[in-house]
Amino acid sequence: MNESSEKLVEKFLKFHSGHSQNTVKYYRSGLKAFMRYFDKNKSWEDITIEDAINFYNGYNQTEDGRDVNKNTKIKRLNDVNRFYEWAVEHQYLFKNPVKTFVKTLKFEKKERLNLSEKQVQTVLAKVMNYDYYVYTLFLLKTGVRISEFQNILYNDVDLDDHSIYIRDGKGGKDRYVFIDNELLNHLKNYIAYRENLNLKTDCFFVTEQGKKVTNYAIDKFRDYLKEVTKDKIPFDVTPHVFRHTFGTLACEDEMNLIVLSKIMGHSNLNTTSGYVHSNKESRKKEYLRVMNNKK
Repeated sequence: MNESSEKLVEKFLKFHSGHSQNTVKYYRSGLKAFMRYFDKNKSWEDITIEDAINFYNGYNQTEDGRDVNKNTKIKRLNDVNRFYEWAVEHQYLFKNPVKTFVKTLKFEKKERLNLSEKQVQTVLAKVMNYDYYVYTLFLLKTGVRISEFQNILYNDVDLDDHSIYIRDGKGGKDRYVFIDNELLNHLKNYIAYRENLNLKTDCFFVTEQGKKVTNYAIDKFRDYLKEVTKDKIPFDVTPHVFRHTFGTLACEDEMNLIVLSKIMGHSNLNTTSGYVHSNKESRKKEYLRVMNNKK
């Protein structure tokens, strides 16, 4: 799309600069994906409902060759719809051509994938890279989102208090997550290891080069996890699976849902309650516990 269209997107992003950096970044990526799909002479005024339909049916791969699923395409179009609603309200544009089509789209509901206690131990046994082992253990023990993990600063980690300050999480909210004894010992060792690197960032977690863990570095981490666990776990093991695992296992251990909601940074308790018996195995376990104990 043309230069004037790009400038209007920048105005939209500046208008939302009060939101968290991750939210603004997400808006930008969604709009950029839509804009790159069309000819450089195209403008927001030229977009039609047919263009939105064509994007939905034809946007199947990212620029770097990654497959795009149905839910991602819907999210991208929701970003475009949000942009148009803003532009019309502020009289930069006169109509929203995607609104009626976006209303017809429904997300595919996928069962949350999580690891069992046994599978957690299998994954940890397979991760031989030291940095990745610490990343993995941390994500499993805290349930933080991967973007939050990347942005933790060295001074956010308080080993004496067994707590970590998570700043600017989803929705711009700050919160604390906590450190158990196993993780504490590993973090102490990681700090000693970290001090021997040529540090170039104040972030707590760094690469072997002492740099911030970028999205590219996370992609490498994700690829590593898939490779080392492909013959041991019947689904792709990703950082987000670790978050689901934390929530599910915490529920199975009967952690208070309100406390868990605060730790995971959920804005709605219903989101947290979704981790209760969230997969087939945990539902089966609960069913058998009840049914087999009947007199």
